[in-house]
Amino acid sequence: MSAPFTDSQSTTLTYNSVEYFCTSIVRNAEGAGDLTDQRVDVSTLDLASGSCRVYQDPPLKDCGTGGADGTVTFQVDFYGDEEPPLNQSLDLVIKQTISGVEGEIYNGKATCTSSSTTRATGEVVTGSATFAVDE
Repeated sequence: MSAPFTDSQSTTLTYNSVEYFCTSIVRNAEGAGDLTDQRVDVSTLDLASGSCRVYQDPPLKDCGTGGADGTVTFQVDFYGDEEPPLNQSLDLVIKQTISGVEGEIYNGKATCTSSSTTRATGEVVTGSATFAVDE
């Protein structure tokens, strides 16, 4: 599919050898989590009214699927009606051209966790997808 138009950065995404022309990319990075939000309330009912609750660290902690740094995802808006395959770890390459210089935003394995397309009368078919970067 040729691009009916390009954004100022000529951003493209290739997933499983299919090229998507992007109109928006959002990179999300979620940390491994704060242990204080995972603390366990070990208070008993024999506490006096108005007493402070008692907490302890959890025996296990959530680390996120991206390892020590947590999870990285890309939310992408694109045009075209080709939907990326879901729930498969496949090659993902996101490229951007700024001032004539092409650079990669990401190149590696990722899993498309959700996808949708919008078809409106008289409009270009657009889609959106979320990709979770594999560890």
